[in-house]
Amino acid sequence: MPSDLSTNLNYIHSESENTDSDHKSKKEEQIFEKQKNYIRYTFNDLKNKRYSTNTKLRIYLAIWSSFIVTYWLWKVGEILINNNDRYCLSDTVLNVLLGTATLNVLGIVAIAMYDLFNGKSEDKIQ
Repeated sequence: MPSDLSTNLNYIHSESENTDSDHKSKKEEQIFEKQKNYIRYTFNDLKNKRYSTNTKLRIYLAIWSSFIVTYWLWKVGEILINNNDRYCLSDTVLNVLLGTATLNVLGIVAIAMYDLFNGKSEDKIQ
């Protein structure tokens, strides 16, 4: 029985000294590391492209909402100033116009600012 144990130990010892399997193992490890680095590079590249696209869209949204709010307020001011001469709108219509103008301005600004400064981190995946 002790001879079986020593034979098995010699077999295990001789198998671990096999340089061919060590070479294959190192080669597989190198391939794995290479793929891991490729995935990391690709992920970082895609993340940078997403940040760039988000930045461009946010700038566009900020400019668009600023233009819309400015134009809207300009037209409401024009209607209020020229109401007696050109438009002759009743007080109820003017109240509704001012109310909707205020809500639209606040809504557009709130939506734009919420998207721009939502406080969420964009790099949750590491």
